[in-house]
Amino acid sequence: MREYTVIEYDPEDYENFKTNLSNEQAIELLKRISRGYLPDYNFIGTEDDFDYYCLHQAVYRAIEALEGKSDIKPGGEK
Repeated sequence: MREYTVIEYDPEDYENFKTNLSNEQAIELLKRISRGYLPDYNFIGTEDDFDYYCLHQAVYRAIEALEGKSDIKPGGEK
């Protein structure tokens, strides 16, 4: 016998997640994005390579900001 579980999300589930998302949860999700969803960069100098590098750096900056390790203020000033 096989048994399956189906999970369906309602609009309030999305709103609850958005409202209750902690910095720790956001950090873990951003780390997951950087590890598995962003293409790698190889310092080969192509336009895509540079774009991917920029995306990774933005994710790393967001993680540092959420962890309170960044001395960068919004707008780029220190």
